[in-house]
Amino acid sequence: MTVMATRSPLGGALLTEPGVSTVSFSTSYTEHKHTVVGPGARGFVVRLLQLALGGVAVDGVFGTVTRDRVAALQRSMAQAPTGVVTPPLWEVLEARDFPFVRQRASVLRVGDSGPEVLSVQRLLGVAPTGVYDADTREAVKAAQSHAGLAGTGVVASRTWSLFDRLSS
Repeated sequence: MTVMATRSPLGGALLTEPGVSTVSFSTSYTEHKHTVVGPGARGFVVRLLQLALGGVAVDGVFGTVTRDRVAALQRSMAQAPTGVVTPPLWEVLEARDFPFVRQRASVLRVGDSGPEVLSVQRLLGVAPTGVYDADTREAVKAAQSHAGLAGTGVVASRTWSLFDRLSS
């Protein structure tokens, strides 16, 4: 996939050319993955964390319930249960909630093989052979059509994003 980009005259940000598709590797966690969050914190990042944790009120206040939930998650990962969210924990949350984000630049089609194909097959309930065959293509087409995407049977950026949503 080719992405055409130019530098903006207003500060160097990248601008994509109209009509050219782009691939995004960012998630709702991306800009916060280097943020350390702990008891007493407030605001959007805490709400994002609370949504990710589940089972806690999403009020934007990092209180004892949120701290205890973070500590429980840390224990489940064999980490010290500090109750403080650090970059490694954000990475774990992102990998759990967006397992296909790293594949968004790759394209899968009939004849391809490997671990990415195996992941797609498992997600879609196709016999896990690791080879992108006709059954895999039909399952991908069905998932695409059900989600309102073009039913091409080819896994590319938008389909990877769909798979992130389906896996959660």
